[in-house]
Amino acid sequence: MLKYLTRGARLRAGPVRHGQFSRTKELGEPIDLIWPCTNSGDGDGSAFIRVTESGLAVWEGPPFGIPALQTVPINLHQTIDLSLGLHGMIAEMHEGPPPAGVRLIASDTVALTVVSNPVLAAVGLPTIDGILAPTSIFSDRIRAIPVSWVCGNTGGGPGRARLRFVASPAAFMQGVVGTLVVIPGFFEVSLLLTLSPPILGGVGFTCVLTLEDDLAFPTILGTFQFTVLT
Repeated sequence: MLKYLTRGARLRAGPVRHGQFSRTKELGEPIDLIWPCTNSGDGDGSAFIRVTESGLAVWEGPPFGIPALQTVPINLHQTIDLSLGLHGMIAEMHEGPPPAGVRLIASDTVALTVVSNPVLAAVGLPTIDGILAPTSIFSDRIRAIPVSWVCGNTGGGPGRARLRFVASPAAFMQGVVGTLVVIPGFFEVSLLLTLSPPILGGVGFTCVLTLEDDLAFPTILGTFQFTVLT
């Protein structure tokens, strides 16, 4: 009489090795959940990682083959696309291919805080005295010169920016530092500045307009050079 031997996998989860199960991540940044799985059986098996929040699946990784008598690090690589704030989630290791799996091997908590810092940059070029990006403008030494420049924020958190103007020779045309303006996340704001007219006629002034953030040592987000003729 023939006897048939059935080989089977015996899977168990190892410890999490990198501490990313409690982590603060930037919105849009990737996260890797790495969880080793050991097969102590005499047959090959497979396993995958699923992450849930409030009982609903948030992420699910591909199945990894676990050969007999081997340990394989299972990886779930995911881009952070969750809402800002703290997410209390559960990481689960399941035997078998997704979506159903065969059985739950192990579970662990995931504390993920999602943040988003401001990412500021100048949008386009400035408008000076009603002209978009002029190389030179004429001033009659009577009226002020209006300036505008759009600042965009592609990050999720609010930032602040301002315009700064300097002229040379500085003794005859005043420099101006604009007010800091809040740029909400994923938004664009037009920053405004008013330049005083030159004091001296018959002179060409070399002028530099910059858009900067509010750091102690400001980052220049954009710069534009032009000439004021009187």
